[in-house]
Amino acid sequence: MRRLPPLLACLAFSAVPVAAQLVPGRDLLSFPIGLTAEAPAFGLGSGFGFWNPASIAIPLGSRLRLAVGTMSAPVDVAVSAQLGTVAARLRDGTTVGLSVASASVADLLRTDSDPQSIGDEIPYITTLLSAVAARAVGPLTLGAAVRVRTGRLDNESRRAVSFDVGAITRGFGRHDVRLAASTFLASPFSHAHERAELLTAIDARLVGLDSLRTSRVGLSVTAADGLSREEYLFAGGRYGRLEGRLGAARTEAYGRANWRARLGIAFHHRGYVIGVAREEGDPGNLSATYQFTLSSVLR
Repeated sequence: MRRLPPLLACLAFSAVPVAAQLVPGRDLLSFPIGLTAEAPAFGLGSGFGFWNPASIAIPLGSRLRLAVGTMSAPVDVAVSAQLGTVAARLRDGTTVGLSVASASVADLLRTDSDPQSIGDEIPYITTLLSAVAARAVGPLTLGAAVRVRTGRLDNESRRAVSFDVGAITRGFGRHDVRLAASTFLASPFSHAHERAELLTAIDARLVGLDSLRTSRVGLSVTAADGLSREEYLFAGGRYGRLEGRLGAARTEAYGRANWRARLGIAFHHRGYVIGVAREEGDPGNLSATYQFTLSSVLR
């Protein structure tokens, strides 16, 4: 399971000091931060621009977006994450924004030869700052992001710069088919190498004639360099102000594979979107994680 290695890495820190990942905390960004059971390559619910820079684009007729999100796994590992984005639409139609994300693990105790803890807790945290831009070009929305990630594991603290690109198509055909693709933490020119991800997704309309009364089904595939691979099959629908999504994700990581269910509900009202989601944990290992998002688009 892709969420188990962070804990193991921390507990084994004294024996393996950050040899496999130059910037600590990369695994903490494998959680569905800022998503309401969505495919990461889309991520349009709150428009954070986090997983796909193109998702930050503000629609015509609006000028500003504010979005915040939290994620927590309160049992077993005590992982938590926070995400915030501020974006503005310029006169030429380009959206520019800043995004800040932070994730950490609490209650990592330092021990010696017995279970009794010694000294302070082991800090394990990562912070990601992103400058994002997106613009509609014909049938595509294109986006790009420059990111700086800092990670700390005990006394080791390092950073890396990455550059990501993404695209989301408008719906085409009688079934309003949409495609999305993006990179996440691609760092070919950075001195400290990141483990990059490639995210892809496709969905199509099942029934409904407009976005306010519709149902959709889709598939997402995410592959991370030396980290994990995930296939996510999902279905969702919206009726007026209420939107729901349900899916099942299969993840392969570190020689193991597991299935997890995801459920998300969002409420739309006068430019505000409130979303809550739950992802089941790997049976016998980690507990469920919970996500909360709130975004507002101002005209």
